[in-house]
Amino acid sequence: MIGRDLTGSGKTFAFALPIVEYLRANDLFGTGKTQAIFLAPTRELAIQITDECNRLKHDPGEFSVVTVYGGVSVANQARQLKNGVDLFVGTTGRVLDHIERENIDFSELKTFVLDEADVMLNMGFKEDIEKVLDKAGEVIDKKDLQVCLFSATLPDWIDEVARTYMKDNLKLVDLAQDLSNKTSKKVSHLALECAWH
Repeated sequence: MIGRDLTGSGKTFAFALPIVEYLRANDLFGTGKTQAIFLAPTRELAIQITDECNRLKHDPGEFSVVTVYGGVSVANQARQLKNGVDLFVGTTGRVLDHIERENIDFSELKTFVLDEADVMLNMGFKEDIEKVLDKAGEVIDKKDLQVCLFSATLPDWIDEVARTYMKDNLKLVDLAQDLSNKTSKKVSHLALECAWH
């Protein structure tokens, strides 16, 4: 799937919620194998994705999330990955670093999400992203890997990635067809936690 909407419109929650719910419903948390990877262009966005995922937990130990980015110890991140994580969030360079160190187990990967794909392209990460996707594809039959791209714009490079790494039944969800629209600053979003068993 390729999803486009304006920055600040809630794309992170829009992809995190269904992924977490799918993994929860299919009892896939706690296997010690990474179930989903979220790739982000910046440390700040990686932390935002992690925060959104953690807000979706029914209890603090329901699933594990590791966030990797440059400027901090690789060893601590490697230790977390070796212990097994359910959701893996990171910036492109550091994710590639962990792949090269063989710290990531792709064998059970279900979903690969590129957030702010256009920003990553503008920052010159095209080659690194393709290396990460190629590595995931080596381990997983590409027919079984869900690849999702989220972006505020749709440059031609996204079409190339779609043709190479995505399935023939690709869906495009474009909520920003008129880029003159702006995300409302006056709307407040509220969520009520319900006791559901």
